[in-house]
Amino acid sequence: MLDFSHLPTAYPLADVQIFVGSATTTGGTVGYQTWLKPRGKSMCHILLVGNGGNGGNGAIGANSTAAGGGGGASGAQTSILVPMWAIPDALSLILFDGGMNSQSRVSISTSGVANDCFLSAPSGGNGGNASGATAGAAGTNSGAATASSMPLGWQWVDGALTGQAGIIGGVAVAGAALTLPVTGLFVTGGLGGGGLPAAAAAGTNGGGFTVAGAFPPHAGGAGAAAAGTVPGNGAHGYSPISKLLYYYGGTGGGSTHGTATGAGLQQSSGGNGAPGCGGGATGGALTGSAAGAVGKGGPAFCVITCW
Repeated sequence: MLDFSHLPTAYPLADVQIFVGSATTTGGTVGYQTWLKPRGKSMCHILLVGNGGNGGNGAIGANSTAAGGGGGASGAQTSILVPMWAIPDALSLILFDGGMNSQSRVSISTSGVANDCFLSAPSGGNGGNASGATAGAAGTNSGAATASSMPLGWQWVDGALTGQAGIIGGVAVAGAALTLPVTGLFVTGGLGGGGLPAAAAAGTNGGGFTVAGAFPPHAGGAGAAAAGTVPGNGAHGYSPISKLLYYYGGTGGGSTHGTATGAGLQQSSGGNGAPGCGGGATGGALTGSAAGAVGKGGPAFCVITCW
């Protein structure tokens, strides 16, 4: 869910422009967006967050050997504060959609070469697919931006943070919890799916968040409580606190019942990540279940503020 409605696009003395990723290829000028320098401003702040990784697929198989998929990682977060005289009249932005293993960039051209890059933010890695009793691996982060990846803007950097990894899927147990990052990131990874339990046992829950303070819970999908019950899908990411630039990733789907039958033979889906966040994974499911859909990583985004 894209929710930037709380970000003002104009102040009496400021110009705020928001760009959201949709690019699915790195070739040529496809997918580039253009920012034009506003008149009468002296300073500029640029915030860039890379796209999140997709969640992974849970296994469909026998009891206790159908693990949940892994959650996708969040994108990296980079910001610069730069005087307007140091920026050309136009910048080209390539911002990737969720699940793309690419580096989003703000550049002085559409060449794609590092020498032209003002700002970069790597994507988050996709969560791994489960295989039998082997859980889907957590999506890995791609590291933080470096001087070599954004040489034109590096001297103005005020923050370059690596993304948050996703969470591994469960093996015959619920998906593990994710703790909100305390690194300065305001995006999170995605959660793993619950693993299929033993025969006759209730399904296990998908991974959810460990929260504290003002942040609300964000639960994974519930495991199927009865043989004919469909397991709960993971929850989509969202902005949990009004007017705060902070986003949750997608949570993991629950597993089927250990003796699923009829309508209960349906694998859960993972929740989609909010912008910049990882997607949730599908849960483990008993043989004969229809496949669910992995949660999609959130797209990259960029906020350029001038005053």
